[in-house]
Amino acid sequence: MPMKRFIVKSVLAVCITFCCLFYLDMMYEQKVSTGMSEVNVFNFVPHQIQLANVGSSHGQCDFNWDALAKERGYETFNFALTSQSFLYDYSLINMHKDDFADGSILFIPVSYFSFNEEATSPADQEAISVRYYRILSPEYNPDYSLYKDLVTVRFPILSAGEEIFELFKPPIIFPSLSENKKNITYAAEAGTAEAAAEAAAGTVPETQTADPGTVSGGSAGTPAQGSAGAADASSGSGTPEQIYGAEMVQEFEAKGLARYQRHFENKEEYFEEDKKQHLIDLITLCRENNIVPVLITTPFTVYYNQYVSADFLYEFYTVINEIALEYGVSYYDYSHDERFQTNLKYFGDADHLNPDGAVYFTSLLTEEVAELKAYLEVH
Repeated sequence: MPMKRFIVKSVLAVCITFCCLFYLDMMYEQKVSTGMSEVNVFNFVPHQIQLANVGSSHGQCDFNWDALAKERGYETFNFALTSQSFLYDYSLINMHKDDFADGSILFIPVSYFSFNEEATSPADQEAISVRYYRILSPEYNPDYSLYKDLVTVRFPILSAGEEIFELFKPPIIFPSLSENKKNITYAAEAGTAEAAAEAAAGTVPETQTADPGTVSGGSAGTPAQGSAGAADASSGSGTPEQIYGAEMVQEFEAKGLARYQRHFENKEEYFEEDKKQHLIDLITLCRENNIVPVLITTPFTVYYNQYVSADFLYEFYTVINEIALEYGVSYYDYSHDERFQTNLKYFGDADHLNPDGAVYFTSLLTEEVAELKAYLEVH
């Protein structure tokens, strides 16, 4: 009898402890930003995805599928997250491969830092790792640790440290998972919009588009057809300083240098073999699941590109084109596209499009990417 009472009391104590811990966690997540808003959208990955992209913040900010999804009824999804590597691109698509329709198209952004690590500090790397515990099942998470899962995701209050005192502050209100899908999706996208909404109105200069698979940064190709943005650009004149003002140009100069330093400095190797293999693995995964992979480099401003050496670009394009040719995948390069390079109207910073830029860029893809254009014509 005493043993039975002890067992009952122990079980009750454990249950009460977990209930208290669960309650404190709910309070903690209401008052501390734990990154949930960014990944809430992954609770609503649709079935039968037809058009999607992966990628880092360049994919997150630069693709806007709303016109195709809302106006034409396509199932779309943006799998990109800040500083996301090819390894996690692969993991996310592997987990959701059965959610793709046959013949669907997946854009795979390739940025200057894609073959190394964008985030180099341990704190940044840890923050990147932790968020995938919320959106990847353990079997698909390449960095899975039960301890990390428990103390940082299931019960984050256990790793709160000094942030425990946030419990005594007014709450930060996040959308409830019981609310409708649109509210949560918009909340998840709010961070991206806020980070990208710094550009002012201006006029777009005329340009050319690089052919897929060329070892070049912004080499000659076919101009976009039927685009109002491109037509308006032809009437633009003057230097960026004259169009946008010296203060705004100086701001982008500073942003360009800061982004270059983040992506290039303090790195011993720019083209790591494991990163190349992760891209190859992603392409192979797509092929095995009847998903059409398309490699793409998104638009950058001249204020970012100006710091990137010709030697680096030569190796960058060589690596991409070797993979593209060997595995039969197209590559489209918009990094030096003149419709964007000095058109600050479309940028939030030196290498990320703002929401207007994302809409314009995605609309260009429907006309200029052969795989996407062909898909839209028959679906």
